[in-house]
Amino acid sequence: MVRIADYLNKLRDEVILDSNIHSEDNLPKTIRKADPRTVLFERPLDDKDPLIANLYSTREKVERLMGIDRGRLFEQMVNAKKRLVRPIEKTGGWVENSSKPDRISKIPILKYYEEDAGKYITSSIIVAKDPEDGVVNMSVHRLLYLGSNRFAVRMVEGRHLHQIFVKHKNMGVDLKVAVLIGTPVHVILSASTQLPKEVSEIEYAGALNNKPLEVSYFDGSDIPVPLESEYVFESRIRIDVTAREWMTDILCLPDKPRDQPIMEVDRVYFSVNPIYHAILPGGLEHKFLMGYPAEVKIREKLVENDIEVKDVWLSSGSGGWLHCFVSILKKSDDEPRRVISLVMEAHRSVKGVIVVDDDIDPRSYEDVDFALATRFQEKEKFYFFEKVRGSSLDPSSDQEKLLTSKWGLDLTLPIGIDRKRFLRSKM
Repeated sequence: MVRIADYLNKLRDEVILDSNIHSEDNLPKTIRKADPRTVLFERPLDDKDPLIANLYSTREKVERLMGIDRGRLFEQMVNAKKRLVRPIEKTGGWVENSSKPDRISKIPILKYYEEDAGKYITSSIIVAKDPEDGVVNMSVHRLLYLGSNRFAVRMVEGRHLHQIFVKHKNMGVDLKVAVLIGTPVHVILSASTQLPKEVSEIEYAGALNNKPLEVSYFDGSDIPVPLESEYVFESRIRIDVTAREWMTDILCLPDKPRDQPIMEVDRVYFSVNPIYHAILPGGLEHKFLMGYPAEVKIREKLVENDIEVKDVWLSSGSGGWLHCFVSILKKSDDEPRRVISLVMEAHRSVKGVIVVDDDIDPRSYEDVDFALATRFQEKEKFYFFEKVRGSSLDPSSDQEKLLTSKWGLDLTLPIGIDRKRFLRSKM
């Protein structure tokens, strides 16, 4: 089994060790200042467990932690979908457990921004079982701490966990779940990936790690719970009570208030000397975990349609979500237009798409700006679409109907042109 402490040796000089006791309002600022470097707070707050942040903040760091070659994460994630691995049960369970709510008080739960509704757990993964088909869902959800053993759970309407919750509500039964906090990268990356409803993220996580997840079960429960976690909450999501919650989103904008279900924790399980994993909302770790699986989905769609892709990036300025930059080895002049359509089809939340040649690094704003300055000329290479389905994260969109304007920009050179005039000189 992998523990977060095992990653500290792999990252070596990447980790900033902070032994200072901080004030609650200073910790998020310190995390942001360190971003993307991983920071381990040995004593984050008085009488609290250690805290680690910016752990999965870059693709290169994730590849290192997963033990795969640089630049091979896309291939690993695509191939894992083709060879799902069923989990195996391990007896013995967790090292320690407590039914006392005061064990939760040892966790350094943070309020990240002044505008937030309160203190949030941001790395929490909820494991639930669909009562109809038995598929086990594992997905990331923020938890607003309401005190004692209660949390408000943010569920995106229509996603698998919300569907499972609605089914239980129709049955008149609270939803029993497991909550994982502080998991290895293959677990949280799987939980961050939107898979087909019939596919369990637990099996995908095993495939990402090239071996089955070890799971255990709560007494009287049929939910397989991965053992690779710093903390596990045995919980119930109530069908009869809600609480108002809102938080700063991935664009560092305040989300709108919503009434969300309340979860009650019945028992807390934890490893020896647990390390709490905090994800800074709007930080690079948040953007990577949410955005990279969407990049994979986009790239898969392009490859399936015979597009020779060099790289795909959902830009950090757009929250790793709304703007997509794609570099291709172009085979025809109408191909960029097709790329724009395919990207919007693969990732419905995307608002703008820029297509560049293979000599341009789409992850470099400077490179994209260079392409815009030197390769854009005809207005026909700019495409504009009105009143199409967009993202609720875009505050300029129609928030009730989720309609927005979208655009695409072809910054590629025409086929047959003398490319030498457009390529930067080499030293």
